[in-house]
Amino acid sequence: MNVLVITEAIVIALLVILVAGLLRSHAEILRRLHALDGGEDATDRPTRSAQQLQPRPRGSEVPATVIAGQSPTGSTISLPLSATRGLTALAFMSSTCSGCKPFWRSFREGVDLPHDEMRLVVVTKGPEEESPAAIDELATNTTTVVMSTQAWDDFGVPASPFFVLIDASTGRVLGEGSGPSWRRIVRMLADAIGDERATQSFGRNQSTSDRLGDTDEVLRHHGITADDPSLWSDPVQDIQP
Repeated sequence: MNVLVITEAIVIALLVILVAGLLRSHAEILRRLHALDGGEDATDRPTRSAQQLQPRPRGSEVPATVIAGQSPTGSTISLPLSATRGLTALAFMSSTCSGCKPFWRSFREGVDLPHDEMRLVVVTKGPEEESPAAIDELATNTTTVVMSTQAWDDFGVPASPFFVLIDASTGRVLGEGSGPSWRRIVRMLADAIGDERATQSFGRNQSTSDRLGDTDEVLRHHGITADDPSLWSDPVQDIQP
């Protein structure tokens, strides 16, 4: 009888050790999968300007005047970010982050930008951290994609997806932040442009109503009116496939 009790105790102890080991292994697997998927979900993760593009202090200069890297197919790319015309919207993306999926889908379908002289540039990390084949599969021929880890370091990107709006003529950053869908980002870009118009002189001091009018003008130019569903939609619904 004593032998049986001792045997059962040993078996139970071994089972406890086995289960504990399995739980640790399972936790480690989940942690690594979570990291590969971009960490916390982009819609819940706080960032420096989560869910909105907020202008940096007036006079903030772009942290890098050029983005240098390569295309997914291996071509060398160098894009100036200052001393040139127009606005540049940088979209820092990853092939593995779940929050980036709706944006990649929007880029494939074609996106409208809230300004005629704005260009969209998708920036991923370099081939040492991202798969060029995976990025090439996600990207489109109409979207400029630069693979550059240095650009992520220069702009201090906290996580993906993350967006930075640059006035290339002055070499200034107008805003930065994140959001759950491209429709929301378009609204944020339009707001940042409106705020910039308000803070610049343009020969006059603008009131709050003038600023709102500038933003409304940009939105109307792209067919977005006050009753547009994108302005009132549920952010959770925005990210559904």
